[in-house]
Amino acid sequence: MVALCMGIADRRAADCRAREDRRRADDRARQDRLAANKRADFDRREARLLANHHFRLDMLVRLARNVNDPGHSDKKISSQLAAERAALLHVLGPTGLPLTWETYVGPTVDESRTIAADSAVDMHKRCQQEVAVKITDEIAAWESSSAVRRA
Repeated sequence: MVALCMGIADRRAADCRAREDRRRADDRARQDRLAANKRADFDRREARLLANHHFRLDMLVRLARNVNDPGHSDKKISSQLAAERAALLHVLGPTGLPLTWETYVGPTVDESRTIAADSAVDMHKRCQQEVAVKITDEIAAWESSSAVRRA
């Protein structure tokens, strides 16, 4: 009888220890998952920042080649180079390159919005300004939605 009571008490104690061990293992697994998620979030943020950095460097290199190009005798090619230069500048924004922006783009983004909406301005010029504003707006929307900020 005593052996039977001792067996029951031992079994209950073993069950209690097993439940406690499972609870601790579940807690450790939960903590490990949370830590892994934090590391993955950090890695994703860093990857986005690095991608943004590489993107901007690529745009700057393309802009440098374009600005340093002495030009072309063919008017069509020359105007394509100017369009690419303006697009690159709108992607990069006026903040870091104020002199280059003023030289090759001219109006600020707000002035471009005004020109695009002005029916008295030539349609071709309005379209140019509308595209420039759209590029700037798209970059701003991308930066605000992806948590990528300019340094």
